[in-house]
Amino acid sequence: MKIFRKLAVIAACAALFAFTGCGEKKAASDEVKLGLLCDITGDLAINGAITSNAMKFAVEEINANGGIDGKQIKLIVYDTQSDNTVYQDMARKLCLEDKVSAVFGGITSASREAIRPILEEYEMPYFYAQQYEGGVASHYTFCTGCIPEMQIDPIVEYLLNEKPGARCYIWAADYNFGQITSEWIVKSVKDHGGSIINIEFVPLGVSQFSSTIANINAAKPDVVFSIAAGAAQMSFYEQWSNAKFADIPLVTTTSGLMCGEHKIFEAPALANLHVASPYFEELNTPEAQAFTKKFREKVSASEVPYLGMDIETVYDTVYLYKKAVEKAGSTDAEAVIAALETGISVDGPAGTVTINGKDHHAIKNSTAVRIEKDHSVTQIVTMPNVKSNFIESLGIDLSKSGKDSPNVQYTPSGN
Repeated sequence: MKIFRKLAVIAACAALFAFTGCGEKKAASDEVKLGLLCDITGDLAINGAITSNAMKFAVEEINANGGIDGKQIKLIVYDTQSDNTVYQDMARKLCLEDKVSAVFGGITSASREAIRPILEEYEMPYFYAQQYEGGVASHYTFCTGCIPEMQIDPIVEYLLNEKPGARCYIWAADYNFGQITSEWIVKSVKDHGGSIINIEFVPLGVSQFSSTIANINAAKPDVVFSIAAGAAQMSFYEQWSNAKFADIPLVTTTSGLMCGEHKIFEAPALANLHVASPYFEELNTPEAQAFTKKFREKVSASEVPYLGMDIETVYDTVYLYKKAVEKAGSTDAEAVIAALETGISVDGPAGTVTINGKDHHAIKNSTAVRIEKDHSVTQIVTMPNVKSNFIESLGIDLSKSGKDSPNVQYTPSGN
């Protein structure tokens, strides 16, 4: 299919972008080694290009302005090839051979959960800077991307105010991200007076959605939630548009403001798609526009076609780590974690971002948008200082439990 070929080309171009270090070479004592595990190649290469470029940009900017506490960052990047076994091998390599001070990376939740136990074993600070389904409570892990409270709740509240009692259909990628995100959708829809008429899980790699679209048509929902993952599943949108269901609102957490699918797909494939994000290149705040301008001066559209939510998250996360090291006066893992748990903040593309020490998640603004028939973006509502309240609601305070933290992922159905 035409759009799938376009995504494949972008993924192939992204595979050409790989690097193994940033900044001026200095003696080891003058360096802060950071590791990045990233899908430069494979099905998630389009996401990997975003993450690797954002990380490189932040590192080069910090190094040009004196580094971390006067030390230059040495960035060590491994291509995990969209393979979780490679993720695990490279995580061990970063800990045992490269002896980095912290690890960043992971695209999917499956990749995060593949390496998180390894990084916990080696007591390594780990920064997962992707939007995800929420619930991770770990002493060593900091989740700084979008969570359901930022992506699902504002759109559900908006749509169900327009369509009281809406009947909702969910299709989602069939792995932990899609499954747990679906649980959050169910909770949010019910909290706002709607109902779920069906949940359908689709295996990763599937690119043909005729049966899913037929199932949706038969169910006649008022709202459809589309939780796609990977380039193949993005094919749903063109097929959906061709089926002429444009009057039914679509809601997603993964498409449109992450990789700029509304720029890649031919209009009106993503018409009436609703998504929320702290930052995207059309965001019209002074902070966002200033960041977009300076990023584009360094990174071309051929390397990163669209500046979406993961750009902001990765960029801000590196600065949060820098601020924590400087507050701690050390790259020692426990000292850095303790510093982060004090509620460190940075001002970035989405405004102020703060680490919530109790749950190791980020507090940030989130803006909900609707993609129009011509693929322009209409901003609907901005929610300020959105925080996760789920882990704290379970009576967990990671800033007090230390190494005795549960180091598990909680879910709505399990708790």
